Amino acid sequence: MNDPIIEFNPKLPKLSKNEKEVLKLLVEAGRLIVPIYKEQEKQPSFSKEEIEKAAKGNPAILSPYTIVEKVNGKLIAIPYHKKYAELLKPIAEKLEQAAEITENKEFGSALRIQAKTLLDGSYEKATAVWLKMEPYILDISIGPLHHSDDRLEYGKASYHAWVGVLDKEGTERLNNYKTITLSASRKAPGAKEQIYPKKIKAIVLDEVLFAGIMARTKFVGLNLPVDLSLVEKYGVQVTLFNQVNDLRMKKQIIPTFDKIFSAKFREEFNLEDLRRGSLRYVALHELSHNYLYFKNSAKNLQDLFICIYELAATVLGIRLAGSLLLLDRITNKQLESMIVAFISRSFDLVEKYRKNKFLKNYASGGAIFINFMLESGALKQKEGMAIPNFMKIFVSLHELSYITERLLSSGTRKDAEVFIHKYS
Repeated sequence: MNDPIIEFNPKLPKLSKNEKEVLKLLVEAGRLIVPIYKEQEKQPSFSKEEIEKAAKGNPAILSPYTIVEKVNGKLIAIPYHKKYAELLKPIAEKLEQAAEITENKEFGSALRIQAKTLLDGSYEKATAVWLKMEPYILDISIGPLHHSDDRLEYGKASYHAWVGVLDKEGTERLNNYKTITLSASRKAPGAKEQIYPKKIKAIVLDEVLFAGIMARTKFVGLNLPVDLSLVEKYGVQVTLFNQVNDLRMKKQIIPTFDKIFSAKFREEFNLEDLRRGSLRYVALHELSHNYLYFKNSAKNLQDLFICIYELAATVLGIRLAGSLLLLDRITNKQLESMIVAFISRSFDLVEKYRKNKFLKNYASGGAIFINFMLESGALKQKEGMAIPNFMKIFVSLHELSYITERLLSSGTRKDAEVFIHKYS
């Protein structure tokens, strides 16, 4: 398997000499995440029964930030910052060096706290500092990422790094979308169970490096943190990545678009339509997460939570695009481009999952979307080609959105299992 690292060479805004020196150190720190994540990928697997039994006497077994090992026939939990101490030390040193030379004192302070966090496991403090800080021209996220990783079991966090430079125009557009789509109080099924972030920070980056889980998943956008207690206290950050979106276009969306749509249909959408459509639907997906925090959804839906949660965000995101359409911030063609990009992405995920069993939750969500639209007649198949009816898709989205939000707000694992089995 290739090393989990991608280095990009984007066209960057003019940086000062100091900013270039700091950026170099951040990239060097990010590269050092690779051996840690490769160690995580080798992590032994234990049965669900073993894990649950051990966790009764030691809750740390289930912590996202511990590695589980068997010693003298007994399962024990070792904190990440202790297990990987030797590998983390040089990363912390690079961050300290960057903190020492940066001319931005707030950024330097955040880097020092992040360096300390890697070595002592004080993750909440680092999260609070990064969310509070105003966007700076340079951006880094590094450490264990508590998100969906099919390669690690029992909800363990995966080590990652991204390093990027702020796209000011893209960030302005994203915040404009945020203002429009999240400005009004929205009543969802089970609204009493909803949790609203204290603050929503949104940025777009031209990324220079992806390492660890980010290089494996190639996420175009993220909404972090996922821990509801942190969301309530500190808020969230929505981050979009330009170069990974371009990579997704080249490797996934365009090849699938060419395969599943007729030549006549393809003439209606050029590459730029689809590139922007992909970035827009991801942006609205990530923003929509902030309407989908329910107190007990993860507990109630258990291992099926991520599938429903991610699908619900995309469906709601495309629905919220209607607000942008009404205000003439996007056109009908741009809305259709978002839908076409997501359909292409969904078919690609399903096809790839058959081969490598990775990103299961996203592949399942894509399959549900496709089959739901086929059942409603919003999507048809003829001679191996997909034929979308955009008006019917937009109408069908309302029903699918209601179902997924109801599952998140008050559904049980059994409810989610029945729904997923029917459509996936």
